[in-house]
Amino acid sequence: MQRQLHFLLDWMGLPALLLLAAVLIYRKWFRSFPFFFVYVLGAELVGVVRLLFRSSPFELYSNVYWISDTALAVFAFLATYELFFRRLFPGFHKTRLYRYVFPAAAILILLAVTLIALLGSHSSVLPATTRIYELLRAAVLFFFVALMLIMGRRWDRQEFGIAFGFALDVATSLALIGIWSHTLNRNAILGRLSVIAYDLACVLWIYCFWQPRRTQTDIPLGPAARETMKHAKQWEESLKDFLTPGKR
Repeated sequence: MQRQLHFLLDWMGLPALLLLAAVLIYRKWFRSFPFFFVYVLGAELVGVVRLLFRSSPFELYSNVYWISDTALAVFAFLATYELFFRRLFPGFHKTRLYRYVFPAAAILILLAVTLIALLGSHSSVLPATTRIYELLRAAVLFFFVALMLIMGRRWDRQEFGIAFGFALDVATSLALIGIWSHTLNRNAILGRLSVIAYDLACVLWIYCFWQPRRTQTDIPLGPAARETMKHAKQWEESLKDFLTPGKR
C-alpha cells in the first residue's frame, strides 16, 4: 500500500498535465500562452520518458533525469518570461525580434550545456545549469509580482494561476536544496514534498484554465498607475535600445 501511494504521488502529474494540455487546446488558451503550452507538453514528455527509464541502470537513468530536468527548467523559464513580458510589457512582446531573442538564447545555452555534459563527461554541469535557471525563474517571478502590485495592474485568473503554480514549485525546490545542503540525512517524506507541491500546481492550473475565454475590458488607471505605466514604457524603450543599438 505504501509503495502504491508513493507511485501515485510520484506520477500523478502525468494525467494532470495531459488533462491540462487538453483543456488548453479545447479552450484555445494555447494561443495566448504558447510558451506555457510548450512547457506543459514538454513536462508531459519528460514524465513519460522518466517513467519508461525508471528501471534502467543508475548511470543511464541519471543522465536521462538530469538532461530532461535541465530542459524542463528552460521551458519553465521561458513560460515565466512569457508571463512577465506579455502582461507588463505587451508592446515589447509584440515585436518579433525582442520576443524571440531571449528564448533563442535560453535554448542555445541548453544545447551547449547538454553537449558539454555528454561529450566531455562533465555530468555536474547539468545540475548546476538547472539551479541557475531555477534562480532566474524565481527572480523573474519576484519582479513580476512586485511590478504588478506597484503598477496596480489587474490580475487575470490564468496569469495568477501560472505565476502562483510556478512560485509554489520553485520555492519548494529551492527550500529543499537549502535543507539538503546543510544535512546528509534524506528524509523520504521531505524528499516528496516538491512532488506534492508540483501536483498541487498542476491541479491549480487545470482549475484556472477550465473556464472558457472571455472578452476582457481594460480598467481605467488612476493617476499613480498612469505615471507608473509611463515609467514602465520608458524601461521598455531603454531595453529595446540596449538590445539593438543603432537600429531605431
